[in-house]
Amino acid sequence: MVRAFLAIDLPLELKKKLSELKEQAPNDIKIKWVETQNFHITLKFFGNIYENLLEKIFEESQKIIKNYTPFQLILDQLGFFPEKKIPRVVWIGLKTQDETLFNLQKALEKLFEKLKINPDKEDFHPHITIFRIKNIGNLESFKNYLEKISKKIELIKGLNFQVNELIFFKSTLLPTGPLYEPLYKLPLKSL
Repeated sequence: MVRAFLAIDLPLELKKKLSELKEQAPNDIKIKWVETQNFHITLKFFGNIYENLLEKIFEESQKIIKNYTPFQLILDQLGFFPEKKIPRVVWIGLKTQDETLFNLQKALEKLFEKLKINPDKEDFHPHITIFRIKNIGNLESFKNYLEKISKKIELIKGLNFQVNELIFFKSTLLPTGPLYEPLYKLPLKSL
């Protein structure tokens, strides 16, 4: 068994810019920032899955992805999950110039369902997780902290990057945080 997910990795320069958003949180707020090398956009989290099934998913995914060309993604604004309760995950949303990402994700999701992989309960919302919240502490100081981060995000909002491939990652949970290792790469159709 391997803990795995399918994702879009980010260019190193963008990862560095996202790392620069880090801001020391007040002592009563307990958060864990995503490590620079781990910033990514998840398309599908498989959880623990047999290696031979993951290999089959990879092989079948190649047939789908060959129909899609590289596309652009654009950094948008700060958001969080869940939206209506105490937030647990803070992220940066992404905009697209066309429907390529959404069409690709839907086609892959259909394939996963055909292969008896549990469908996602939530609609696909492309985002980059920047930190997770362990304890919100004082609500007012938390709002101020989010405001600081939001202002920093405004400075990089609109940055774009090209997606040329998808990657199946192996995720190993360690005491220091997760370690992501690429297992299979799915290049998009070259123009």
